[in-house]
Amino acid sequence: MTSIDLTDVLLYYDGIQVFAGRDASGGHYIGVNIGLDITTDRYLVTGASPRRLHEFRSGNLDLRTLLLDAPEGVWYLATDEGTAGAPFLLEPQQEPIAESPYLPGPRVILSNNPSAETTAKLPKKDLAAQDSR
Repeated sequence: MTSIDLTDVLLYYDGIQVFAGRDASGGHYIGVNIGLDITTDRYLVTGASPRRLHEFRSGNLDLRTLLLDAPEGVWYLATDEGTAGAPFLLEPQQEPIAESPYLPGPRVILSNNPSAETTAKLPKKDLAAQDSR
């Protein structure tokens, strides 16, 4: 099972909402909070090139597009067990990422000058209402 270490918190609001991570071989990842699974936060995670991560961090690329650009469409679910410094264990998903109910809406970008249109706002999903994986 693949695991990644959190390298940077990109958006924090009542917990980590968006983070960057790396695996043991140096691969880059982006993770997005999709809500709670009982008492632990769950994340949609995809690989991401350093260039695309930079574009996202600069506010020039929206989060949905970054996630949909996952290399070979590979994506994962991960759980934060709440232990500081513990890696995220990635569970590969089979359905196409474009069909995932966890994708954020369009135009979610990071911005140093938030406005009504550009502030990164991620809706919390009620995972209890969705089938567990």
